[in-house]
Amino acid sequence: MTFKDLKFKPHKVIPKKGIQATLEIKPQVFISVIAGEGFYSSGKTGNRAAITNPKDVSSFEVGIVDENLPEDEQQWEVMGWQSREDIDSILKNV
Repeated sequence: MTFKDLKFKPHKVIPKKGIQATLEIKPQVFISVIAGEGFYSSGKTGNRAAITNPKDVSSFEVGIVDENLPEDEQQWEVMGWQSREDIDSILKNV
């Protein structure tokens, strides 16, 4: 599994200003890769700016959650400004 396996769609909350891809990387372990206005990402229009096309993104915000844990222990681990290569490494090592 690599960055190229991610399928980006308009972000559910800010569809005209952000993009999102989600993937179940193990049973009940999910990764969310987002970019856009207000997120820890950057693109050709600057840091935390609106994004509608993944080709315009140079770094992404990545979150991982393990839903196998008890509900009160589930917490998104968030990492900002991750490159495509960083995301490949995360996908390989999770």
